[in-house]
Amino acid sequence: MAYRIVYDITTEPPFSVEWACLSGAVILLGIGWTIVQRRRDRKRTDPPAGRRTGWSTPKVLIVFGTLMAVIGVGLMGWDHWRLVKALERGEARTVEGPVQSWSTERQRTARTDRREYHTYESFYIGDSIWFGYHWEVGQAGFHNAQDPRIAFSNGLLARVTYLYADGADQPPRIVRLELAE
Repeated sequence: MAYRIVYDITTEPPFSVEWACLSGAVILLGIGWTIVQRRRDRKRTDPPAGRRTGWSTPKVLIVFGTLMAVIGVGLMGWDHWRLVKALERGEARTVEGPVQSWSTERQRTARTDRREYHTYESFYIGDSIWFGYHWEVGQAGFHNAQDPRIAFSNGLLARVTYLYADGADQPPRIVRLELAE
């Protein structure tokens, strides 16, 4: 059977470039604000004594941008790195067969004050391995976030390479997905 690769974690970027640019922009905004504020302080006839102490808007922006970078870029990059390393060490397993019990469902988020939903997609490959993920939640591994989405259907032949990255009680993460031509 001939398969074509539709997802391979080794060819994917380790984190969202948009998220890295956004966190960098927030940090630069805070730094720029600090520079402007200090220049303005020097020009005043009654400048503040010493440096400004306490929390100011520029400091909050710098801290917030740094947290965005650590969480959105650092943790996502680390998660991607550990999955690629596990794949290189040969810890991944492969299953091949038809897609069965494919479904999508809207699941409400934990926010009770808003009507927010995520789409959860799940399926079995053959009768053995169950895969499930949220479309809108970024994670290392396949979560059908590309545009256009892969249209799964029951009976579609697939070969999936996967890792139990989150423990045996969670669905495995897909690190390589191949579909029959």
